[in-house]
Amino acid sequence: MLRFPSRGIDLELTLKPSFILALFEKEEGSYRKIAGRSLGCRIWQKRGEIFSTCPAEEVEYYTGLWFLEVKAAESPHRRFSQLVDNLIEVYAGLSLAVDIYDPLYIFIAVFLSQNTSYRTNVLRWTRELWRTARDPATAAEAAPGVGGSFQLKRLPEVFRCVAGEWPRDPYQLRRFLVSCKYVGPKTADATLLFARAESSAAPVDRHFLNMVSRLSLFPGAGPPVPAYCKRFPCFDCPKRGSCIRWLASKYFRRLAGWVQTAFYIHDAEICSRSMCRECALKDFCEVGKPGE
Repeated sequence: MLRFPSRGIDLELTLKPSFILALFEKEEGSYRKIAGRSLGCRIWQKRGEIFSTCPAEEVEYYTGLWFLEVKAAESPHRRFSQLVDNLIEVYAGLSLAVDIYDPLYIFIAVFLSQNTSYRTNVLRWTRELWRTARDPATAAEAAPGVGGSFQLKRLPEVFRCVAGEWPRDPYQLRRFLVSCKYVGPKTADATLLFARAESSAAPVDRHFLNMVSRLSLFPGAGPPVPAYCKRFPCFDCPKRGSCIRWLASKYFRRLAGWVQTAFYIHDAEICSRSMCRECALKDFCEVGKPGE
């Protein structure tokens, strides 16, 4: 058993929005690996320490410890420094839990999350798939037998397209993934973030769009345009000046994926419940300003 100082990380908060949660199951206060590398190993937190039976290098990624150095070294553009400082204060225990050892398992979880509830449906589907299959390819082929949703029905075809050796360059990998039928920019960016630890990638989901709008972060910008994502790497894309994904990476830099994750939690737990009075970001918000 290994033990690590948690260094301020809240393990449960960090795992909750992460796609690696699909590879773990919570049992009696610990998280057990139920798919992929180091099957059966566990991680848990007690007071100010994290304990694990997983290999040390894996624990760094599964718990988000790896990201603390990135967060300490990176700074957003000064235009957004106060906002990010507030986010870091509010979500001090949040890190980025990723799994660079099981990219195809992560891709399956990400792909299945399209237009559905991650916690209600995706976690249920993946747990059933992992119980019936020992590898991601077999799990993908078995997906239509788990249910009738379009995500499950499409998974075998999509998986056959994305399987194989992935490009090492993140922009090449992004274009490779979006070249596959049914794979859009959000799926590609979430895969980059959670399967490659590419923390400059910010998946533009509905929560991110809501927060960008509420906080007036990138006026006039919209989500990535798939046709352009297939043709260009982000830095050469003619649409990059009006693309939220590119602007997030440009201004939040290697904090972009963390900011997106914090926005996901904030929109789901604060904004969607109209808790404007309690909101720590109300001074930045166009919706929740006093008197509105």
